[in-house]
Amino acid sequence: MELVTKYFSNMEYDETDVLLFKAGIFGFEKYQKFILIRFDNSNNSLICLQSIDDPDIAFVMINPFHFIPDYELALADSDMKDLELQDMQKLAVYNICVLHDDVPKSTANLRCPIIVNTDTCLAKQIILENSDYPFKYPFQKLINKEG
Repeated sequence: MELVTKYFSNMEYDETDVLLFKAGIFGFEKYQKFILIRFDNSNNSLICLQSIDDPDIAFVMINPFHFIPDYELALADSDMKDLELQDMQKLAVYNICVLHDDVPKSTANLRCPIIVNTDTCLAKQIILENSDYPFKYPFQKLINKEG
């Protein structure tokens, strides 16, 4: 199937690549189907979450474990059920970023990760309730931590 994207022009995708967010993403609840697109084929540290319903809806995300190896995530039983997740090894975690022209001033939302069951392609954005992670974690700190 062909997809018009925000950052990558037109591209082909397979229906099996589609992630389903049954509840949408905070602030974008009506958009439920997305695909993941790597910005760089050599690693997964920077990812685009592209809506398949609207080419203007796309989010730049990071894999937090590439920058913060001890990033902690506690899933509620309801999250596990929503994702039909039975094996934590099948869980992918990303954080949505807000990018600025001055990249070190960009931020990542560490408090509200996107979680994906890589087997079922079910996805969800959650809020880490009892966490000290900020909603706006400066890229400058991430750049300093990347190893």
